Amino acid sequence: MKYKHLIFDFDGVLVESNEIRFDGFRLLFKNYPQDQVERLVLYAKINGGLSRYEKIKYFFKQIRNEPIRDDNVQLLAKQYSELVKQKVIDAEPVKGSLEFLSNHKKNYDFAVVSGSDQEELRDVCKAREIDHFFLEILGSPASKESNIALLLTKMGWGRKSCLFIGDSINDFDAARANGIDFIGRNSNLINWGLTGNLTVVDDLSQLHLYLKGY
Repeated sequence: MKYKHLIFDFDGVLVESNEIRFDGFRLLFKNYPQDQVERLVLYAKINGGLSRYEKIKYFFKQIRNEPIRDDNVQLLAKQYSELVKQKVIDAEPVKGSLEFLSNHKKNYDFAVVSGSDQEELRDVCKAREIDHFFLEILGSPASKESNIALLLTKMGWGRKSCLFIGDSINDFDAARANGIDFIGRNSNLINWGLTGNLTVVDDLSQLHLYLKGY
């Protein structure tokens, strides 16, 4: 068996929560011009996996051409969490995700690396009763690239035995930067055909069949 350690993104890979995240920005910035907010949502879709902290900064600095203090970024990020957290807890799991985790927890080590706020992410996983599957649950404000590097070092996992399953170009880049293999989940965030010869799955119901060959 080639892979021993599987690292999952969260939104769009384990849970169908991408649209909840996008709508959260619409609610957070409902008192701002709609065209500006939709530019942010488009940016969020193109840069799936980027932390909310970076997206909030982008909204003010790049779209509105306004400075924003770090304490205000933190405040808005907290408000955003309050808007989306329960909805993410209640969201549908990606097809096959729960079955895969339950059926293969003895075969692999599992971890989560997400762009979601780390404290919120851990609370959500606990509320969904899936936290026990994972040896580590890592999120923002640290980047995915740095969190994967931290995970590999902390756990002593070899790069060739690790696989990252994600649904965004940010996920793909984070895996590549750390020298680990990658599988894309088609959550309609990205046209995976543009990334070259890459394995892509529609959901996780067939993931075990792909891994069976390794």
